[in-house]
Amino acid sequence: MSNIYNEVLDKIIYLYEGYSKEHRACTQPFHLQKVKAAVKDYQYDCDDILIREPLIEHSGSLPMVATTIYPHIKDKSVDLGEALIMLAIHDIGELVVGDEMVFTKQDDNGLEKAAALKLLPTIYHDLYLDMEEQRTNTGKFAKSIDKITPDVVDLMTPAEVTLDRYSKQVGDESPVTLLKMHKHPHMLWNDFMKNLHLELMTRLEEKLT
Repeated sequence: MSNIYNEVLDKIIYLYEGYSKEHRACTQPFHLQKVKAAVKDYQYDCDDILIREPLIEHSGSLPMVATTIYPHIKDKSVDLGEALIMLAIHDIGELVVGDEMVFTKQDDNGLEKAAALKLLPTIYHDLYLDMEEQRTNTGKFAKSIDKITPDVVDLMTPAEVTLDRYSKQVGDESPVTLLKMHKHPHMLWNDFMKNLHLELMTRLEEKLT
């Protein structure tokens, strides 16, 4: 006979380990600070796992950003509770397929979505699909939070580090140009999100030039 308590604990451990070991493409500026302080003459490398943002930190930061922004969007149709669940679960498929930069992502076969739906209890499927397909304003809000948060991280990161990372991972095109092209469309559903992202792009462009 199965022990539901052991099953739940094992699932939590699996997720905690998976989210901790999966690292995103972006540099985590405060990990970089710690490594520079601990390692003499440290030479930055965007692929160094010590300074890349773990998936668990990305997912953990999203509720903070969402709850900070939510009072300003002035949209009563957005359910903050549902949005927070979406943000907690939306990257679970990366435990199977890994992370890929938004600028190069090509999941034409829906592998990440299929993996996510297999890992998630069915009670979360509709919320997951809402965010993925942006069916409602709640899904659009969650998606915009997921898109804008890494851009805030770039704003906190030293300019030379961000420029080096983009040149190696994407090419010579301006980071701000890429962000406006790939991220800004997700902000257009709400005036506050649109203008917040434009302000962020202005500050990031000033920092990088």
